Amino acid sequence: MRIIPVLATIALTFLFLTQHVFAQNPIPNPDFEDWSGGEPTGWNTINQSVFGTSFVCVTRDLSNPQHGTSCAKIETVTHNIFLVGPVTMPGILSLGEITLDVINQTGTVSGGVPITTQPNQLRGWFRYLPSNGDSCILGIGLSRWNGVGRDTLALAYKVIGGQTPDWTEFSVPIEYLIWTMPDTMNIMFFSSNLLNGSPVSGSELWIDNLMLEYGPVAVQNAGMNEDPSIRYSADGFPIITLNNGAVTSEISVFNLNGILVKNFPTSPGLREIILNTSDLASGIYLARFKNKTGSPVSLKFVRY
Repeated sequence: MRIIPVLATIALTFLFLTQHVFAQNPIPNPDFEDWSGGEPTGWNTINQSVFGTSFVCVTRDLSNPQHGTSCAKIETVTHNIFLVGPVTMPGILSLGEITLDVINQTGTVSGGVPITTQPNQLRGWFRYLPSNGDSCILGIGLSRWNGVGRDTLALAYKVIGGQTPDWTEFSVPIEYLIWTMPDTMNIMFFSSNLLNGSPVSGSELWIDNLMLEYGPVAVQNAGMNEDPSIRYSADGFPIITLNNGAVTSEISVFNLNGILVKNFPTSPGLREIILNTSDLASGIYLARFKNKTGSPVSLKFVRY
């Protein structure tokens, strides 16, 4: 089962100062105390019935919360479906909408909840018991509607493997591509590492007591609009904007395994380059090139 989370990362370096402040928490039901219809209020799960077989991958755990009276348990589950055979469903908990196509083994997570602040970290507590070397994903994305499409402003995600039987605090620093106010936030938790292959049945992830952290952010490279950036066309193709001058090399695209999958030639003077990625599989990729000073640049993007 392959689910591609709606994430897009940009390798910009931020200096997070040690002084932090906390604003009102915009995460709905951050401690998973409120539940309705088998789901935590304000959140979406992958729980569903497939051809009459019920997959319940996210449940309320009252036995050992980190805070309050309950927490969310997210589990990768396998069931046999009549005329289909065994199907493994990864546990997914998200503020966005989850769409799944069991037959074609694909899916997406999109959308989110309104936000009018600019956090610099997602914090919370987790426990994780992976099955057969599996790992979990903790992620957050911020976006804004530009009148034509949706710009990814910021993203962060963390992949965690190994046994973590006791409650452990986590923090996910947020990398901003565009330092402007978002209008939508999506937080996602996956009990299996869907970026690295198929989900592993039996992996269990517990999440509780979430918060967003705020504080002054200093940008290492002065002038955000000087840096190369990525946005997406109406067709979903990444567009690299080169405000600091044209590239001095072709653009090479690598997958998450570091394998070169495509090269894009460039021409002198180009300030915007559309990467036609229609022949690439869905996933996260890295575009590498050199800027006008000869310095290497790496930008991550999503092929939906």
